[in-house]
Amino acid sequence: MTTPISRRAALRAAALLTAYGALPQNSPAHAAPGPAGPAADPDDLAHYYRFREIVEGRRMVQSEDGWTFNGPAIPFDPDGVHPVVDSPDTASLPEGSPQRAASEECDRAYTDMLRALNRVFDGHPGELHHVTAMMFALEGQARKLLTIPSAPGATTVLGPAFRLVDGDGPEN
Repeated sequence: MTTPISRRAALRAAALLTAYGALPQNSPAHAAPGPAGPAADPDDLAHYYRFREIVEGRRMVQSEDGWTFNGPAIPFDPDGVHPVVDSPDTASLPEGSPQRAASEECDRAYTDMLRALNRVFDGHPGELHHVTAMMFALEGQARKLLTIPSAPGATTVLGPAFRLVDGDGPEN
């Protein structure tokens, strides 16, 4: 059973997530905490807004009227899109194959990161910096998968399955 955290601990965790761009507040600019407090840089938007820029097809800019998607166009380059296999699934990869091993490694990193993030929200907000490092490590695992053909001779590559695993194997 999970023990509820205090309101103070929840607010501290939310403040940290907001500071790192996971929960945008009043400004889309990323406000990374520094020695003198948060410093917003309009060229360093929180990741939510970076994704939104892709959807909108334009950079977000600040004007007298606030933040708008009226900046320079963001061109779509199909050569920059990885040919990831549809619905990556670790369990569908051949047992003992290099593809399966790489996918399982990514699954473990994903599971470990989620468990650590859960711990942050279970009353240990000071561990968020550790979880942030785990997120970057997970990114490395996912990028590695994007370099591995999904099968010998395939034109598609692996992608993260985002599968939760326990000590004995997959949970789902």
